[in-house]
Amino acid sequence: MRSVFNILLCLSALLFCLYPHTIHAEEITGNGIPFMTISPNIYDTSYFATGGPDPDYNRMIDGNNATTHDTWEGDNGIVSLWLFDGFGLQFPSGISGVQRLEWDLQVFDDGGWYNTLNEPVIVQVTTDAAFAGYVLTPGTYPGEDGIWMTVPYTNNYPIDVSGTWFDNPGVPADSTSFVFEIDFPDTIYGIRIIGDGGGIAGADSTGFVAAEELRVFTGDSTTRATGISPANGSIGVVVDTATLTWMPAQEGGTVDPNVVGHFVYLGTDPNGVRVTGSAPLPVGTVSFGPTLDKDTIYYWHVDELLDDGTVIKGYVYSFQTELTLPVINIQPADTFAAAGNDAVFSVAATDPLGGTLSYQWYYDADGFGGGEVLLMDGPDYSGTATEELTVIAMESYDQGYYFCVVDNGSSMTTDMARLIEGRLIAHWTMDGDPNDKADGYAGVETGGPVYEPGKLDESIRLDGVDDFVTLPGGFDDFSAGLTITLWARPTSTGNWARFIDLANGSASDNILFARGGTTNDLVLEIYNGGTGGAVWGAGLLELNVWQMLTGTVDSDGRVTLYKNGVQAATGVTNKPNILYRSSNFIGRSNWFEFDALYAGSMDDIRLYNYPLTAQEVADLYILPDDIDYACIQPIQFDLDGNCRIDLNDFAILAERWMQCGRYPTCITEIP
Repeated sequence: MRSVFNILLCLSALLFCLYPHTIHAEEITGNGIPFMTISPNIYDTSYFATGGPDPDYNRMIDGNNATTHDTWEGDNGIVSLWLFDGFGLQFPSGISGVQRLEWDLQVFDDGGWYNTLNEPVIVQVTTDAAFAGYVLTPGTYPGEDGIWMTVPYTNNYPIDVSGTWFDNPGVPADSTSFVFEIDFPDTIYGIRIIGDGGGIAGADSTGFVAAEELRVFTGDSTTRATGISPANGSIGVVVDTATLTWMPAQEGGTVDPNVVGHFVYLGTDPNGVRVTGSAPLPVGTVSFGPTLDKDTIYYWHVDELLDDGTVIKGYVYSFQTELTLPVINIQPADTFAAAGNDAVFSVAATDPLGGTLSYQWYYDADGFGGGEVLLMDGPDYSGTATEELTVIAMESYDQGYYFCVVDNGSSMTTDMARLIEGRLIAHWTMDGDPNDKADGYAGVETGGPVYEPGKLDESIRLDGVDDFVTLPGGFDDFSAGLTITLWARPTSTGNWARFIDLANGSASDNILFARGGTTNDLVLEIYNGGTGGAVWGAGLLELNVWQMLTGTVDSDGRVTLYKNGVQAATGVTNKPNILYRSSNFIGRSNWFEFDALYAGSMDDIRLYNYPLTAQEVADLYILPDDIDYACIQPIQFDLDGNCRIDLNDFAILAERWMQCGRYPTCITEIP
């Protein structure tokens, strides 16, 4: 093997005078149109150009690091979903061949969307020529276009940078350039980089990605060593015989004559450590025998040392050594249960050795470890030595953390999963006062509201001038989700008039339920820090009519809006931070300088620390004496709204048939 590489080196030296060391790649960024994507998932995507006017959008422009783009801020008036997937370039003329993508990372942590990346990004391309002429317009929603395909790539830096560079070792500094390389045979009309979630959960596995500028080069790949064995993503590498083998950097189809040595990096940290010492390996050395552990994921790359002292970072590869420990395929998940109901935790595991697994569940009060309690079947628990644990008839003292030890002769411990008691946090009946009948969140009136007959006994009437209710501090933990439900009879379309607003001020971890602007849209919005995520229910609000309005949010941020017990809209918002909220109101906004006070009546306001089911929402709707039933979901062809399809619906349909004579349109009246 060594003689072969020596021959290649001699040939390379002979060709060097005729083939000077260059990187045969052309920057084609300027031929592309930068865009961003916003979407509930990576398939259903809205595109918009990044050159819009401030303050609606920041801009990402081509300029070789001269950029004005930091992060996307968005504008809820244009796009009603605050889910940011990624960014890319549209190529009207198309590109093909080897593509090198460079983008400069923004690394910072605000407790919200911008917690950088902790999962690999996704690189996608489209070969659909229609995308070349697609108009990138703010707010457009083409739907499930189906034009994007995920492509494999190599990269020169591990994409695992959760945290901030100044206080987390191993996280690169701001503006660190990542380099991806893809080799795609067909003509590409668009490239995009999709983020990893960035704090938005429940939509899919992708989301916000913080970046400064995207650059694309086409042509020959740059001078890098490429990994041959173990192949990237290999599983089951045998530790006793494992050898790292690579191809030295190529130039013009042969070994680059400028390479004078190699540095090999290997480790369980994605950033890797140099394992070949301070001196480079000789240029003819193309393998390295490491000492490896079983049941371990390793990352490795080879850096090339050039004759001018330049070090070219190699692409990062990973592999997993042979498995002997139980593999946890599905971890126990956080859950909730109302008092008296059962709660269930489960784990899924496999034994790579083909043996039999045993299970044992434990309880830990605070989740910090050290105080775990072994659980046994009895009146409180069942399945304590199986894959599925049931906490029987949960009580408040059962709250805490649960985990399982899976054993095949060696043991693996699952993640801890939290059990939360689902309960009614607050209940303002408004029967003569704003006191809380559930948990001590008694309100204080301002402005002299009036109490009068409502849907359930009395209701509170606010004048929209100076009336509102101030609530005490608290409302801290909605890990399992939440439900806001109330009866309302609004009398005006005051701008962003609030039903309820729980926060620490404006754009400060708000949980708000409100009118959307001066429209008839119902909005539930949760802020994670200063970043909001709103879900809109179009046209749900009516003036001078009693209506029950409900919004539920699950632990992943999935929202369902109901009107009169019927599901009306869905979407995704932020998961609320766990913190004390000190600025809380009924009928008033935390943006009091800009938003109107609520005008109208409200009754039976309830707040839960978990999402009610559709059946539970319907149960609340039929509490008033004048309501006999609830239609949980709209039924197609239920024309009279009685939640069933019967002869009356057929009669209505027949009547509509008879009312139409199409000449040239549907004539329903004879003049």
